Amino acid sequence: MKALVPLDGSDNALRIFTTVRRLLDLQPAIEIHLAAIHDPHSAKGRTDHVLSEAPNAAIGKVNVTAPLPRLVESHGEAMERKGRESRAQLAELASKEIPAAASVTHAVWSEHAAEAINELAAQIDADVIVMATHGRSGISHLLAGSVTEGVIRNATRPVLVQGPNTQ
Repeated sequence: MKALVPLDGSDNALRIFTTVRRLLDLQPAIEIHLAAIHDPHSAKGRTDHVLSEAPNAAIGKVNVTAPLPRLVESHGEAMERKGRESRAQLAELASKEIPAAASVTHAVWSEHAAEAINELAAQIDADVIVMATHGRSGISHLLAGSVTEGVIRNATRPVLVQGPNTQ
C-alpha cells in the first residue's frame, strides 16, 4: 500500500503526521511518499556577489559604475538545487516524524499544485492521498483558494483530509 503525503512546509501541513502515524499503526507496511510541490517561478539562480548599493553612484564629480552581479547558477540549476534540498528536508522530516516507516521523497515543479499532486498520485499508483487543510471558510477561502479542494475535485483515488484542529 502507498500513501502520498503532500507538504507545503506550514505548521498546519506538518500536523498531518498525526494522521500518518495512525495509518501506520493500522497498516505498518504502508510506503509513505512525501512530496513538496514548488512553483517553477520561485527558483532563482545564484549570483557571485550581492549588491548592497545601486550599481551607479556619484562620488564627488566622478561617476562610478559598479559591475553587475555575475550569474553563477542558471534557473534550471537553481531548480535542481532546490529540488535536492527539498528532498533532503523531506527525508529528514520522515526520519524524525515516522522513523520506522518506508518513505520516498518527491520534489515536483508545477504552477498548479492540485494537478501536480493528482498526477504524482497516479504516477506512483498511490492508494490514498493524505493531506491537511487550513480549514478556511468564507471570503478567506475564496481569496486564497484551496489546494486540498482542487485535489479532492479531480482525484481518481481516495483523499484523506485532516482539518486544522486535529490532535
